Amino acid sequence: MQTLERIEMLDAICKLFPEIGFRGKEDLIRLVELELKSLTALDDFFDYGGAKTKAIAPRQIYHVLAANLYVAGFQSVLLGLLVGSFNVVQCPQPVTEPLLRFISLLPKKLKNQVKLCFEFNQEAFEQSDCIVVFGGNRTIEHFKALTPSDKRFVGHGHKVSLIWVGTIENINREKITLSAKDISLFNQLGCLSPQSMLIEENTPSTIILSFCEALAESLSKRSSEKGFDINIEELAAIKQLRDCAKALGWTVWESSLTEINPWTVIHRRSNSFEPTCGYRTIYVDSVDKTKLKEWLKPIQGMISTVGVFETIPDDIVRLFINAGVTRFCSVGEMQQPSAFWHHDGRNRIEDLVRWVDWEIQNQDVKS
Repeated sequence: MQTLERIEMLDAICKLFPEIGFRGKEDLIRLVELELKSLTALDDFFDYGGAKTKAIAPRQIYHVLAANLYVAGFQSVLLGLLVGSFNVVQCPQPVTEPLLRFISLLPKKLKNQVKLCFEFNQEAFEQSDCIVVFGGNRTIEHFKALTPSDKRFVGHGHKVSLIWVGTIENINREKITLSAKDISLFNQLGCLSPQSMLIEENTPSTIILSFCEALAESLSKRSSEKGFDINIEELAAIKQLRDCAKALGWTVWESSLTEINPWTVIHRRSNSFEPTCGYRTIYVDSVDKTKLKEWLKPIQGMISTVGVFETIPDDIVRLFINAGVTRFCSVGEMQQPSAFWHHDGRNRIEDLVRWVDWEIQNQDVKS
């Protein structure tokens, strides 16, 4: 099956699941052309640097999905199908239902290229020539250690995202509403979900309190939207974080834990980054700009996205880049990156393929 045939068949699934980030076949065509330099790179040799080259897709990809967010699974399987690989998907229970629905809506020819397993499949793992893993750092290291050096390994470990607010002069309710959207989508469980909003310490305390109150109001307005179920252990984690914040003297705005989508806003002054427990729990951190580098040390190399509230100074941009950030965007867009973004700073389909070069000048080659 040629690349364009696969793209035509994937067009409908992109439209059924817009959260994947691809609007349809036009985006898929552009992605292949951007990353592989030719739409037919997977089908035939093409001219490249005075010679010819061709991309070779993995015969079989073994995907290990994380339990926190199903969208990454949709994207990973779609990209595997795009390059023409057979896909074995190790799927944890929390994301099984949405993934089964996704696969059931694939065209038959593509559906036959996906196999689900609900625990580690040693045989399928050994037969795969590319391993793609989503999860915490321990999970990444575990599967990386299992992967022989002759197989391609692509790991997407735990990442953190932040919102840079800077100095506040006026309460920009439109931007606060957009920030609440970023915090609320996917119940703040993904790597693109902001954990903290950074405000420069020289901002007057009265303005910071007004900012937090407006943020709490925006989160409250979104609390009735569809979210993920929260179990008793997760509710206990939210309560524990709230109680700890109050014990430390931080100001807390909170909803009832009996609400469908409870939310929490915590204003604090802290010397370094600390994660929240997720589920719409956001820190508003007052940070001395001159000490921001030190504040970021715990997440050096682990920062995915910085959402920019209004503007961000060049020196702060450089500081974030040096800390390992891979994406800047406006607030409201953190959870919905461009179809062509570099996931964890890398090309998404080029990561899957290997290249074969043909440098014999007096002989044509056909795949």
